[in-house]
Amino acid sequence: MKLSELGEFGLIERLQNRLETRAGVSLGIGDDCAILHSLQTPIVTIDALIEGVHFRRDWTTPRALGRKAMAVNISDLASSGARPVAAFVSLALGARDDVEFLDALYAGFEDAARAFDFTVAGGDTTQSRGDTMLSIALVGEVLDPKRGPVLRSGARIGDVLLASGSLGDAAAGLKILQSNPEEIASIPAKARDYLLQRHHEPAPRLELMQQLLEFDANSIHAALDLSDGLTGDAAHLARMSNITAQFDAEKLPISDFCREAARVLGFDALDLALSGGEDYELLIAVAPEKAEDLVNRFRDENVPLTAIGECAPPETNSFSRRVVVREQGRIREIARAWTHF
Repeated sequence: MKLSELGEFGLIERLQNRLETRAGVSLGIGDDCAILHSLQTPIVTIDALIEGVHFRRDWTTPRALGRKAMAVNISDLASSGARPVAAFVSLALGARDDVEFLDALYAGFEDAARAFDFTVAGGDTTQSRGDTMLSIALVGEVLDPKRGPVLRSGARIGDVLLASGSLGDAAAGLKILQSNPEEIASIPAKARDYLLQRHHEPAPRLELMQQLLEFDANSIHAALDLSDGLTGDAAHLARMSNITAQFDAEKLPISDFCREAARVLGFDALDLALSGGEDYELLIAVAPEKAEDLVNRFRDENVPLTAIGECAPPETNSFSRRVVVREQGRIREIARAWTHF
């Protein structure tokens, strides 16, 4: 069905009937404003996905796109030590978009809302003269009101830098999508499926952050999520905390699947781990006396922690060289991290 046949108000009513209102929201879609219950420490993030820049229709389904659009925002809240409460979705829809596309897209939004217990509470829909755009604002609340949010600016000299999960998988999935069918067929199916899933459906580390704060909130000094690549994102943390982030290349957690795809397709897995982007793992600066305890606590979990570096004093009179990667005793050249401009 075309959107013109349903109409704007018909679309709003359709969404009202399909989206569930969960704890923290008194009134969702249908009025001029949504109504949220009082939040002790509200925290807000916003992210946009643009067709042709962040996604391609021939590479993903609308439902998977909906889940990913929510996941990248949930990941921001997770790294800040917060849980989602309400999402607000703004869509610019092109001529190709129809009711079936929207139904599947919102089914993906609701998949994420159900999994992380929040409400798709409103938004706006307008017409695009070209490609489709999704912009999502997510309102959350801090997990530990006494400790407060986890910021990028809290890292201290001597802190150990921990990474969750494995790095480079999502970028390896993108490499697969960009490869020709013969190359793709040479990658073992299990590795191919895993890497594509990591690209299309990132898993926000909200549960991990909650467990970390429950274990020892005061030892978690700073954190951010790895959306634009380890070195690029680490530079933000280093700049905000006025430290230098030093990493040991040999310690980076790289999956066997990523290494296998790298061997077949001829790219460097370490480069992807350093600057590939879209892993949506956590980079956490923790008190040095607690680092080993945290690594051991999560060693056998589905999402382990790995000590990959430390926070060193900033270089004298230098505000640009904030990240250093050492490989076999030498400083490694760092590829440029993802940037829109």
